Amino acid sequence: MAAHRALDWKGNILIQLQGRNKKQTQAYVGLIQAHNKLVEIASSLKSRNVQLQVEAEKLKEENFNLQVKVETGGGSGVGGGEKVTHLEQKLYKLQEELTELHRKRGENAQQIIDLKNVLQEKEKDLQLKDGKLSDSEANILALKSAQRQLENTIIELEATNQMLKDEHQALQLAFTALEEKYRKVMEENCELVQRWMDLKAKDADKLNEENDDFLKKRQAQLRKDLADAAKEPVAITETGKLLLPGITPICLSASIPSKAQCVFDAHEGEVNAVQWSGSGRLFATGSADRKIKLWEIINGKCEQKGILTGSNAGIMAIEFDIEDSLILGASNDFASRVWSVTDQRLRHTLTGHSGKVLAAKFLGDTNKVVSGSHDRTLKVWDLHSRACIKTIFAGSSCNDLVTLHGNHIISGHFDKRVRFWDTRSDSSANEIMLQGRLTSLDLAPDRCSLLCCTRDDSVKIIDLRMNQVSATFCADGFKVGCDWSRAVFSPDGSFAAAGSNDGGLYIWNIGKNKVEKLLKEHSHAIMACAWNPIGSSLVSCERSRKVIYWADY
Repeated sequence: MAAHRALDWKGNILIQLQGRNKKQTQAYVGLIQAHNKLVEIASSLKSRNVQLQVEAEKLKEENFNLQVKVETGGGSGVGGGEKVTHLEQKLYKLQEELTELHRKRGENAQQIIDLKNVLQEKEKDLQLKDGKLSDSEANILALKSAQRQLENTIIELEATNQMLKDEHQALQLAFTALEEKYRKVMEENCELVQRWMDLKAKDADKLNEENDDFLKKRQAQLRKDLADAAKEPVAITETGKLLLPGITPICLSASIPSKAQCVFDAHEGEVNAVQWSGSGRLFATGSADRKIKLWEIINGKCEQKGILTGSNAGIMAIEFDIEDSLILGASNDFASRVWSVTDQRLRHTLTGHSGKVLAAKFLGDTNKVVSGSHDRTLKVWDLHSRACIKTIFAGSSCNDLVTLHGNHIISGHFDKRVRFWDTRSDSSANEIMLQGRLTSLDLAPDRCSLLCCTRDDSVKIIDLRMNQVSATFCADGFKVGCDWSRAVFSPDGSFAAAGSNDGGLYIWNIGKNKVEKLLKEHSHAIMACAWNPIGSSLVSCERSRKVIYWADY
């Protein structure tokens, strides 16, 4: 079979070469015939020229003999003269014919030269076409080889395609079986969901009954407590609302004041911090003059109730304990201090930081304190032993912190990160990166949201359940004044308040995500603000000693 294919291939090549020879020689047949004729004519002319030369030599010899005879006188006479004249004429004609033959010979030689040039050009074309033919033959061989490869590939693909078809049919059958199984499972699932819903409905009915019983018992207990409380003496606040001693007021709906009820110079230096007590009866201010002052609202006026001294540098942060019996202050002299509110005496001095203490909070109860410093550490203090019981290396300057659930700390840092700590471990449990340096943190009343004030001139709310920013507040003209500017939630968690560098106090409606009110009375940058726990008044402080009490009564 292979020998037969080789013979066919050679025969095909021979036929192609014969066809090419026949096709390409047709253009040169006339030229070759003309060339052959010219060669024959040139040959005949050469022989004719030789004959004429021979005859010319003979005539020259006869002419020479005649001249000799004439000169010797042997050939004189009429007959001899005529013969000489006839020979001269014959010689002249022969010379003319010889000249004409030479001319024709030159023309024929020129034609031969021209035909040789044309022949050379044709030969060059023939060589070029031979090269193209060789390239075409090589290309044909390559294409035939590629064709054979493609044929083999097609055979392989057809086999693969057949195999895939078989697999597809098998998968189709498996899919049909699985689809039927899935339908049955969905039917069973719907049945189980319905049963589960029925059970949940029964549980809900039972729970509702238990809640109704609990509410009835609670209302009865509340009526009893109110009856007992009505027999005890009560304190009347400046708002006219009754506060039971030792009971923290509950704010159901905060209101935004619009009037600067009391404007006064609270300190001899810039006021860095302001904070209300848990009952709302007192508020405290901390200043660069190294003092903490206590104030009480009486008949719409702010009256000083005490001065807490002992710090060697400016006060940066303040917090009352849950019982309103102690007040904690963070100072620029690398220490935190605790005073008693009743006798206004210094109880504890907590030293150990190597930088300014910018934030301090009670941790869980009144026996522990956590402080954050410019030295990039957080320290947990035990007030019984007055010693540091834990040091947390935060990695960046701490500008503010809050505490959560007794053992958890949330800190805001200079490196734009909010970090979450568990005092039972040494590493951060989580951290969130914001767009600007943190200046303050504040927890919502429900402990589920965190208010963050940042140096990119915005206030953000972080959802602590999702660990992500849920809202961002900013406004035209709102500029954060310094690295320890404080922003706060309202007592009911529906508003957020923050002071601006131009002296404006901005209040945002959290639900509507817009500026609800802008209070303009300060002439310098507002450092901090605090919302009364009752929810009807605000206190704000600025860089140049001034404190403003905002209320509408």
